[in-house]
Order: sequence, then structure tokens, then C-alpha cells
Amino acid sequence: MKHLNLIIGAAIVLFSSAQGFTQCEPDFDFGEAEWGASPDATAGEQFDTAYVYTPYADVFHVLVPTDASAIDPLFALPLDSVVLMSTILVDTVSQQTIALEDIGLEIVCNNLGSSPNPCTLISGEQYCASLEGTPTLAGVYQMTLMVEAYVTVFGVPVAQPYEFSGYILDVLNIPFGINDFSSKAWNAFPNPTSDYFNLTGLPQTGTLVVSDLSGRTLTEMQLNSTPANARIETMEWANGMYIIQVQSEGTRSVKQLLIQH
Repeated sequence: MKHLNLIIGAAIVLFSSAQGFTQCEPDFDFGEAEWGASPDATAGEQFDTAYVYTPYADVFHVLVPTDASAIDPLFALPLDSVVLMSTILVDTVSQQTIALEDIGLEIVCNNLGSSPNPCTLISGEQYCASLEGTPTLAGVYQMTLMVEAYVTVFGVPVAQPYEFSGYILDVLNIPFGINDFSSKAWNAFPNPTSDYFNLTGLPQTGTLVVSDLSGRTLTEMQLNSTPANARIETMEWANGMYIIQVQSEGTRSVKQLLIQH
């Protein structure tokens, strides 16, 4: 297996090998899967909510397959490596593209020393990258991780662009309190969505409230009479951002949902 030592121009790279927090460990259980990512936006998973001027860290795990067809059936070719290239943030209000570093965050890769570039991930192995820093700018951002997958064609690695998309990164001004439970305890997906969204992993007691950014409540339900999973129709809701709050046993968890018809 040829290991790539790719030098990426500093003007576009938002990933680093600096030690801002304890280095992440590639220890996620992907089971029998050939490849995967966690959090997985296609399954409704998101990074934890961040708060302005509060140190933040969350981990992105990825299992790299040995054949590109595991990711895209159109590319039935041996996979050499995957390189994390950059992060694209789009402010959901202004629709402006913002660099990750402009809001005080960065991605720190850990490829276990398998290549001089810490963001080069060799096929057949699991790695991780930490999204970390101290946020300086509140907002709700659509986040995409841009990568290049190097497939082997006649013995030569050829780059193919790929992206991990569908993430909504929330950076809030004021924490709701130290007793909040993790937003990873439950999921809302698809997000963004148009006609409906699913809720999974809800607590057995408490209240769920969905409101718009003006504070107007659109849906409210008591969880003590609701199963752990629910579906909410959004066909008549206007495009924009909505707040989902789950309160249970004196704690609160918040997610934001983007409607795009």
C-alpha cells in the first residue's frame, strides 16, 4: 500500500496537528461495517452544541474502506487513502461562507502516525479528528467536511472529491445550564428537511417543544405518553430555522432544525 505524503497549501487547510485538547482516540465501534463515520448526519447525528467563549471539543470518527465501492458503487477501485482537506461553514441566516478558524475552531487529526500529514487516513483503518477550540462567534452553521479519496488506477493514486455533509453546528451565546443532558442522547433527522422529521432516543418522561426563532410554539408534546420515537410533519412550516427543546427531570437539551422546501 502506497502511503501518500500530501502537502496541502496553508491557504485552504483548516485542519492541524496541534494539541489544543487531549488527542482523540479512534475507538468507535463500527461493528461489521466496511466503512462509516460518526457522527453520521444521514442518521440524524450531529456534533455537540458549542457555546461562545467556552472551550469545546467533539470527535469525528471515520472507518476507511479498502475499496472505494463501499462508499460509491460507481468507483469499484482499490482505495489508497482519504485526505481531510477543509471545512466549509455556511451561516444559515446570512448564507455567507465562513472559515472554521474564523469562529475560533479547528480540526485536529489523529492518523496514528501512519503518514507525515496527520489528516491522511490510510485505507482499512479507523481514525479520528477532534473539532475543538473556543468559539468566538455565535450562529447556526451548515458544516461540510471536504475530503479527497485516492483510488488506485493502474497502480497510480488518483484523487476523487468526496464530502461528509448535512451537519448543523450550533454555536450559542449562553449555555442553558450545567445540568443539561447531551444532545447526543436523542436525534432529529433528516436535518435539513422539508416535509417531516423523525425523533429517536427521546426520554420516557418530560416535554418536547418545537418553536421558531421568534419563540412561537409550533408543536408541544408530553413525553410521558409518547414512545421514544416520533415523527413530526413540517409540510406547512415556512423555510427557516426551528428550535427543538427536550426537557426531562430538570435538564434540558436543544437542537436546531433547518426547513428547506
